[in-house]
Order: sequence, then C-alpha cells, then structure tokens
Amino acid sequence: LKVGVDMTLKQLNSAFEKVNLVAIHPLGEKLNPHQHQAISMIEHEAEPNTVVHVMQKGYRLVDRVLRPAMVVVSKGRA
Repeated sequence: LKVGVDMTLKQLNSAFEKVNLVAIHPLGEKLNPHQHQAISMIEHEAEPNTVVHVMQKGYRLVDRVLRPAMVVVSKGRA
C-alpha cells in the first residue's frame, strides 16, 4: 500500500512539474499579499511581517497564483 501511494505521489509531482505548477511554502519570508493570506499575527522574535507558520501551502501556475498560502505572521515583540 505504501509503495503504491509513493508511486502515485511521484507521478502527481511529475505531472505538476510538466505544467509548471509550483507549491508556495513561504516559511521565514516576508509577507507578500499577492502570494500569501495572513490569517493571524503572533508575537515572535522574527522581524514584523515575517511568516512564522504556514497553515496551508498555496499554489502558483507559471506566474499566476491559484491559491494563496494561508500564513501566520510575526508582529514583533511588544
């Protein structure tokens, strides 16, 4: 069963690469409102507006965002 699931995942990733579908996983990057959707802000030692947790990764097809990544952003230390 595990081998079958791994093979299916490999084929799916191969198909995504052929059409240039890329996952958006912005952990540690600055918030980009064109690619990320901030759903929460928390106090964190990172710079303000830095992605500290990815709730759901997004997807981009060539240069178009299909689904923005849902992220938690740092608001700095108070």
